[in-house]
Amino acid sequence: MKIVIVEDEKNAQEALKKMLQLTAPHLHIEAVLPSVKTAKQFLSNNKIDLLFLDIKLEDGTGFDLLNLLESREFALIFTTAYDAYAIKAFKFSAIDYLLKPIDPSELQRAIQRADKRESPTVTPIETQKGDQKIVLKTADNRYLIAVKDILHLEADGSYTVFYTKEQKIMASKNLKYYEDLLQEYDFVRCHQSHLVAQSHIKVLKTSSLLLVNGVEIPISHRKRKLFKDF
Repeated sequence: MKIVIVEDEKNAQEALKKMLQLTAPHLHIEAVLPSVKTAKQFLSNNKIDLLFLDIKLEDGTGFDLLNLLESREFALIFTTAYDAYAIKAFKFSAIDYLLKPIDPSELQRAIQRADKRESPTVTPIETQKGDQKIVLKTADNRYLIAVKDILHLEADGSYTVFYTKEQKIMASKNLKYYEDLLQEYDFVRCHQSHLVAQSHIKVLKTSSLLLVNGVEIPISHRKRKLFKDF
């Protein structure tokens, strides 16, 4: 596989190169580029299989680069020190979003997916036969869950517990991440630690919401009027 690294920090360039040599010797590094300008010029004139892309570059962002390219046939893995751009990154059908310092095992799994061209399975929200589905990444697995089957979400530190009609899954992102991801699907924050699907609410009680499955979810005082109006 021919790959390119777009990264403006020298130490990060060297660290990723060494890690790739150890974990994926079958990859051939075609170029290591520090900017949007140099990367656009190279990618417009060369065919590659996989791009490792930092988000913050010396003359713009990785998103700027992707928007400038007329076509993109390569697989894409983001590498960054910031987790705030994950949702936007996956809208570009990224295979993975690796946070620095990069975990070698995470890198190896991302490369394995790139080998198989499995990018659709890691888009946070995708559509299959008209049904929206969300990919949940846990410590050991990835789950594809229909959005319509999600009853509510509960914060558990930096993790989020998903409750569906049939299962309970602890996903490795915080509640705010999923709140942003699911807001257009009528999920509402009813409490500091809880996010609920409006379609699964049965009764508004004095200090809680009764869901269709009989579970009661606490509701904060300031959010009660919102749900009362709803």
